[in-house]
Amino acid sequence: MAGFSDARETTTMAEEDRSYARLPADALAEILNNAEQVCAEVETLLLPAMQQREQLRQAALDGGIITTASNARPTTLCAVDGGFAVERTVAVDIVMALAVGVEGFSEDGSGPTWSENQYHPFNQVLLHNVDNERLARTAMMANELAVIADAPHNVRIFDGSHLTAVIQLNSSYSSRSDQVRRLALEVSRECELDTALEAFVTVPQIIGMPKYDSSTELTKRLSRSIGQEIPGDDKFVMSLVLEEGEHTRPVAVAGGAWTQLHLKAFVEAPRREHRYVQRLHEILTPLRQCQLSYMYWKPAGSSSAYRIEMKPELAASDSDISELIATLERQIAAPFVREPYPQYLADVMAKSVGLGLDALQSASHLRLSRTQPDLAPQLIHSYRTEGL
Repeated sequence: MAGFSDARETTTMAEEDRSYARLPADALAEILNNAEQVCAEVETLLLPAMQQREQLRQAALDGGIITTASNARPTTLCAVDGGFAVERTVAVDIVMALAVGVEGFSEDGSGPTWSENQYHPFNQVLLHNVDNERLARTAMMANELAVIADAPHNVRIFDGSHLTAVIQLNSSYSSRSDQVRRLALEVSRECELDTALEAFVTVPQIIGMPKYDSSTELTKRLSRSIGQEIPGDDKFVMSLVLEEGEHTRPVAVAGGAWTQLHLKAFVEAPRREHRYVQRLHEILTPLRQCQLSYMYWKPAGSSSAYRIEMKPELAASDSDISELIATLERQIAAPFVREPYPQYLADVMAKSVGLGLDALQSASHLRLSRTQPDLAPQLIHSYRTEGL
């Protein structure tokens, strides 16, 4: 066993050494020389909020922003995430998208709510086109929404913002490529996207939990209260202001990007495409009218605050928010997992889409080498694009 451990450690160190071989030594040295500059910029951006933490917290308390949930019993939960990859070979692009659903820890040893694993794959071989990645994004999102809309759980986490989902969907509907738009509409219809999107926009059980957040509404409000401009976004500032177990009172999203949300077909697309995309666009009306709320919750003193986007019905019910927090709290399993475990696991699975594409490419190459050996080399040399 000791020998195995040593061999594994040697392999790991060798892999780490090789990672630096990608950069010339002088380039790496110059990059590292910028560490002092990076630290100075971080201090400029983040220190003001840290230095004013007590004043910011008091302003939040005085303004009724901070509250705590009452005790509640956890309920069923799942999380959904997706990923995509585009393998750009010598002759064709292989597009793959995947949506996965992961169930949370069950209460009192009860069985799973889903009767089987939840995953929706998509793959397509296309001639080279710069818009093929757009198809991958739309296919990924359409399948994610299909999984989350059909889930029977009382809490369903979408890994991201409601805003991001619409942007990803719109990517291929506005493409100049007839083939990309046609395939995007096909996968949208297969996923019954009109039904899934309506559920995503209106069903209270579906919440959004984005990891990245650039909102500054609460920070600006607190800055006005203390009479000092505080740089930083809401997620960072609320991570400082909130204490363990506290959350902000839900507030409606502000205008700006939300009021401009749209799904729009390419101007020269056939009329039938315009009709379908317009129908999807109309489903987004509640989001454009800012009928969506958000709050920040800090589960532990050492953790950052989580942004949670929710429908108005959930935001208006203290008991439902308490149940939501109790459910999320149960799913935070370990210090290294900085999100509910099902969301973490769904993210890990989604990021493995490249492995699935490797397997598909290898299997296809093997088959072609037997049936059409002259074509097989066209699947080997490639330049991959991956995204989540």
